[in-house]
Amino acid sequence: MMGRLFVFEGPDGAGKTTIIAEVKKRLHAVDQNCVLFSFPGKESGTLGAHIYELHHQPAQFGVECLSALSLQILHVAAHVDTIERRILPLLSEGKTVLLDRYWWSTWVYGIAAGVPLAQLEKALAVEHLVWQEVRPTALFLMSRSSASVPSEIAQVYRELIEQESEKYSVVSIKNEDTIDLIVDEIFEIIISL
Repeated sequence: MMGRLFVFEGPDGAGKTTIIAEVKKRLHAVDQNCVLFSFPGKESGTLGAHIYELHHQPAQFGVECLSALSLQILHVAAHVDTIERRILPLLSEGKTVLLDRYWWSTWVYGIAAGVPLAQLEKALAVEHLVWQEVRPTALFLMSRSSASVPSEIAQVYRELIEQESEKYSVVSIKNEDTIDLIVDEIFEIIISL
């Protein structure tokens, strides 16, 4: 039996990381075993952790700056590594995987950084190929009015909802209430699927 993949997406500041950690706790509390990953990754000793550090502190590595396309390609490499080594094996064992970010972020932030669409599509084609036929059981798109999100980023997320909701369940979550109420809402959806 194939496992379940629940993705948490949204712009920076939407509260994804906090919410997903609480969802994991809630699932563990009812003996629902799940594993949490984030893209590009922060797990020590992984390609994703190195790329995360390079992205946020390039000078630490003697890198003056990265082009927008090279940064997105690095993110795709980190995703592919985690998908191949960790996520797909766990899903094939029937496990539940919670994922903080998806390829959507690479697309959204790549466009916002001015990466030409043809280049971005080619870079993401590798990630899509690695995912094979695996689709999220549900993707929770988080938003928060207090997060100042540029209109271009908000627009690209709206376009992705329209494009992707035909392939898998996309649930918009307004992170405007207490953490407990938001987690209750998400937990009920996860349990029902």
